[in-house]
Amino acid sequence: MKAVVLAGGQSSRMGQDKALMKLGEKTVIEYVIDNLSQVFDEVYISGNHSNYPDSKEIIKDVIAHKGPMGGILSALEYCKDDIFICSCDMPFFSSELIKKMLQTKEENRINIAQYQEKVYPVVGIYPYRFLDAFTKSIEKENLKMMHFLQQQNANYIKFRGDFESQFLNINTPECFKNAEILIKELRS
Repeated sequence: MKAVVLAGGQSSRMGQDKALMKLGEKTVIEYVIDNLSQVFDEVYISGNHSNYPDSKEIIKDVIAHKGPMGGILSALEYCKDDIFICSCDMPFFSSELIKKMLQTKEENRINIAQYQEKVYPVVGIYPYRFLDAFTKSIEKENLKMMHFLQQQNANYIKFRGDFESQFLNINTPECFKNAEILIKELRS
């Protein structure tokens, strides 16, 4: 299995590329890459920019402007393997949480993280065998991840309690301020 950081979004709510914003000593995407690298030998970035960390191979979208569906399709097609996906805006998602997902996944199913009632379609395990389902869904312009996951009978891996900060998405300037506070707390 290979790991892929989804970094193809527009960052419209942030007003700048959130993946490249500095959070303490590193960019947000570097935290995600470092966490994935503790578990996986191969980590790629799915995105259409070229200014991401040099050490990682960048997977360009096969079909542009299709959101997370297009990024996952492109990653599956490129890797030709099962993939673990994590969004570029989740710097606190730990290797411990990744390992828990890998240990509790159901074989031959899409396995998605769920914290309390919220489902995170951009944090999960996508088997290669779903490549055709992604292709067909995109061809029909069915781009809603939650609808796709329901159609494919995805398995939701539930997390509670101690994992709250790990599910912090940095989508807005306010979220970024919360992340700066959290990173300071983790360092002290």
